[in-house]
Amino acid sequence: MPEHADLVVTGGRVFDGRVRTDSTAVAVTGGRIVRVGSDDDVHALTGPRTRIVDAGGALIHPGFVDAHVHAVFAGVERLSLDLTGARTVEETLEQIRIGAERSDAAWLTGGGWDHDLFPHPTRHQLDAIVPDRPVALSDAGHHTLWVNTRALELAGVDRSTPQPHNGEIHLDAAGDPSGYLNETAAELVGRVIPASTPQEMVAGLLNAQDHLWSLGVTGWHEAILGEYNGKADGTPAYLRAIADGTLSSLASGALWIAPGLRLEDVPDLVDRFVAARERNGDAGFDTSTAKAMIDGVPHGETAALLEPYCSHAEDGFSGELHFDEATISAFVSRLDAAGFALHLHIMGDRGIRVALDAIEEARAVNGSGPRHHIAHLSMVQPEDARRFGPLGVTANIQGLWAAPDPFLASMIGEERMQTGYPFRTMADGGAELAMGSDWPVSPADPWLAIHVAVNRWAPAPPGHSPAPAGVEPPTLDAEHQSLTLAQALGAYTSGSSALVLGRSGRLCVGERADLVVATADPFDLPLSQIAAVRSRVTVVAGDVVHEM
Repeated sequence: MPEHADLVVTGGRVFDGRVRTDSTAVAVTGGRIVRVGSDDDVHALTGPRTRIVDAGGALIHPGFVDAHVHAVFAGVERLSLDLTGARTVEETLEQIRIGAERSDAAWLTGGGWDHDLFPHPTRHQLDAIVPDRPVALSDAGHHTLWVNTRALELAGVDRSTPQPHNGEIHLDAAGDPSGYLNETAAELVGRVIPASTPQEMVAGLLNAQDHLWSLGVTGWHEAILGEYNGKADGTPAYLRAIADGTLSSLASGALWIAPGLRLEDVPDLVDRFVAARERNGDAGFDTSTAKAMIDGVPHGETAALLEPYCSHAEDGFSGELHFDEATISAFVSRLDAAGFALHLHIMGDRGIRVALDAIEEARAVNGSGPRHHIAHLSMVQPEDARRFGPLGVTANIQGLWAAPDPFLASMIGEERMQTGYPFRTMADGGAELAMGSDWPVSPADPWLAIHVAVNRWAPAPPGHSPAPAGVEPPTLDAEHQSLTLAQALGAYTSGSSALVLGRSGRLCVGERADLVVATADPFDLPLSQIAAVRSRVTVVAGDVVHEM
């Protein structure tokens, strides 16, 4: 035991990663936690060089770990044309105009525009602002690309271009591309967009790290490593930042399985992933996870459902899988046998069932193996929700999404929307829970996601008026599917840490000192006020990296 601690945090209340304890203070030396206890216990380790942080009665908790984030993409976007803050059509178009004036790049790129403001944006809207160079802007969900006429011309996309599998080139009344490209159609333009330079990607990663620290996020899982939708592979950025010590946070990543993989190509994919895992691991970057999008998103009618979309009651269209079922079964089984955890994007209930069946088959053949996880979980049948625990599949939840969504209801119906995101059913069935943001698809603030996971309604975004006092907001089956505050906070700390970093993520002696001092103790607040909590102090490996 050292004579004096490097850092002590006192005067708070410690949440250890599972429960709120009676402890009020934490001491840190050499980047490790050396004592957790009362203020008096910890003050005994203070010396002339000890840094003291007074928590002021607020919660002291493990650093958040984001189990599903696109940090490199998000950081690059933040450094380019970031439209996530625009709240009106006019404000969005004005930000595009300002961005075009400030940038002399060959392509104007960025993203974050809101589908609620632009249900079907057109190339003509962009042509009026930037007529002479290509523009390509991802939506907030990053499943759609809004482009101008010049971008379509450079990509060779016109009225004669065949519709791609699992995507759509939206056409205008005249039969020409409207400038709105969904899912794989976005790649038709994405493949001709100049990739970010290595320097830009490292800068993006470090920008993302700073932003995540400001939110109390001390570690994360990069959900796609590989070329995706015109974006370059972020792996070199991680390797460089790890090598030069600028990446202080712990991070892992998932190797990307591109849609359309053929059954006969699965063995080669596994061999390539094994080699990449070894190469990255030698450099200090854990890439022992493989990521696949089993389906798309219900908002674009690309999620694979068991029953048709509302607009397709007559023709029975219910979306499509991004791989045939035999290929899904093959890559799940072979990657499981090779020691890879599967990180599966799934939004539709058919996709969930197919993936769980594949995991069940892999377990029968291979025995126990790595802990697979399924992200998003917007539509899960009750009998499938209860399979997660017995199969050892972690629910990688995006808590912020578990709120009423009128647009989604128009696509799948009110009843299916109301039964979405069945977090408590999965937890009660024994499933481990982890949580992530999917940033930049959604804001990266963990307290917003925890608020929704507990309350099942979303707080008003900046610039919008909250519900009048005394008016109860509509919820998404809060009675049956809400998580407790301890469950949600545990999922975003120790749950995610164990899943994607292989660490306990607990505040206990001997653990790496990744911890956060909040602005309040949410356990003492009404549940409706959880979203007001912020991260006042963030500590990474014993160093204070953010302080309000």
